[in-house]
Amino acid sequence: MHFSKSLFAALSVSSVCAGIVFDGEPNVNSSAVQRHLQDRAALITLEKRQRQDYAFRQNLSAVAQQADAIVNAIRQYEIDSFWRVPGTIEDEDKERYAGEMFPKAKPLISETRLWSIVKKMPKGALLHAHLVSMLPYETLLDAVMNTEGMVVSVSQPVTSELEQKNATITFAHVNHTIAASGPAIDSTDYVPNTQLPVNYAAQSFTGGSQAFAEFVMSKLQLQPEESIRHDLGVDEIWRIFQACFDPADSMMTYEPVLRTFYQKLFGALADDGIHWVEIRASAAKGVLVHKGDEDADPNLDVYWQVLVEELDSFKKSDKGKHFWGARVIWSDIRSEDRASLTSSMKVALGRKQRFPTLISGYDLVGQEDLGRPLADVAPELIWFREQAERLNLTIPFFFHAGETLGDGNSTDYNLVDAILFNTRRIGHGFSLYKHPQLIDEVITKSIMVEVCPISNEVLRLATDVLHHPLPAMVAHGIATAISNDDPAILGQDAAGLSYDFYQTIQGFDNIGLAGLGALAQNSVRWANFEDQSDGDWVRDIDLGEHGTGVKAQYMQVWNQQWEDFCQWIVNEYGNEWQNATTGMAMI
Repeated sequence: MHFSKSLFAALSVSSVCAGIVFDGEPNVNSSAVQRHLQDRAALITLEKRQRQDYAFRQNLSAVAQQADAIVNAIRQYEIDSFWRVPGTIEDEDKERYAGEMFPKAKPLISETRLWSIVKKMPKGALLHAHLVSMLPYETLLDAVMNTEGMVVSVSQPVTSELEQKNATITFAHVNHTIAASGPAIDSTDYVPNTQLPVNYAAQSFTGGSQAFAEFVMSKLQLQPEESIRHDLGVDEIWRIFQACFDPADSMMTYEPVLRTFYQKLFGALADDGIHWVEIRASAAKGVLVHKGDEDADPNLDVYWQVLVEELDSFKKSDKGKHFWGARVIWSDIRSEDRASLTSSMKVALGRKQRFPTLISGYDLVGQEDLGRPLADVAPELIWFREQAERLNLTIPFFFHAGETLGDGNSTDYNLVDAILFNTRRIGHGFSLYKHPQLIDEVITKSIMVEVCPISNEVLRLATDVLHHPLPAMVAHGIATAISNDDPAILGQDAAGLSYDFYQTIQGFDNIGLAGLGALAQNSVRWANFEDQSDGDWVRDIDLGEHGTGVKAQYMQVWNQQWEDFCQWIVNEYGNEWQNATTGMAMI
């Protein structure tokens, strides 16, 4: 005999309940339930007071509160109606969800209303970006193709997909005539490293200029299929990633191209609501070739003079009249040996003397896991700090640290050394959330973390934005701001912050428009607008918009931009989303 499950369950309940008298039914209005709900609300409120964005949220204007509620409603609607799409047995790749891997989400993002809102948002300052990879390479390649005398060479003929993958590509300028003839670079007859006029190389390439551009882009950008291969690990993607810099560098060694690069870059940043940028870069060797020349100018100052001139020119233009400016964080490669690093540090100190308002600070860059840890570089760093003090130069540290999956290894403990060296900000800080004592130190010392969500995902620290520790940092009270790191290489095809901002607000329930605003305001609060002593630096961070210095002035400007932006949201979307926002609770 077989009993149905429902019948068996009924018999079981009946036998257990026989002879037992029950008093009433569950009552949602009982005092015990109400006490639980009150205790729950109190605990949530207590936790939220520890959040780094708590003060910003508490001071939201009525318009900003309304805008926050509208954006929350739009976000939730799009999660439910646009992103939550199930796959099928026939095509599981149709599956999509809010917060999925950036390469998969990117083609869809522009279809959302949330994207339109994020694009318009005043984003304050971009504090963590590497010069060579800030502007989409399509724009840079177009400048190269339209500049007289530019040539290209490859390390081997690229007649197959494998050869294209393994070849290196180099751009240069020549002031003598090179015949627009001979074997194409994808011909078996091509002699390795033979320079060809770039336009001839493009036209003679199989498939023409479009195919040539696609080949060049494959050497400059991480491909989507590469960035999602988390099973291959961090070292593998870093080998591909670092190989992108050399061809990009070679495109920017010719002065006319470099000037075009800066013009396009500053314009793109301004278009994306960015008013200040701090660029990580260095030029320890002569790398600038003047117009009409072939050899680099040995004067190390000319490279920076071009930046100063183009920045001044942009700020005088209509688009740039509200752009605050830019500074450079001198960045040496962390894998360099002691002699090479010391030599570059001397160059950095010399450039600080020549360009005191341009050179902002000092950092070490490159893959942390395989580079020298800060503890090993301590002798050079202490020497550098002593020399700066002796020369009466203010050049604080802004260290990359904790850009690792490690926990307690030498890379992870770069966080310890960065804090002890009094870094003013930490680049990435991905592993910081694992260290309660270091979190306390960072908060106490007013150190901000420059968070780069898309970079950390594409370089395989997080499988997607949902696995990023940014919400943990904010919840613990760590000051954070969003940056884009290397957008041109990482597949963003944009110079600004909009993609990182979108992924952040769309991926995390506890951020919302108000949380995004707090992150943007932080970028201005922790921007290094001018040389300051450690005491003045912390004082102006604490005072914020209530101070009297440059930082306070720019924070006041951003605060007004924020209010205008929130009013725009209310005007643009208020009527349509009024019912959806009714009764929504503020975080």
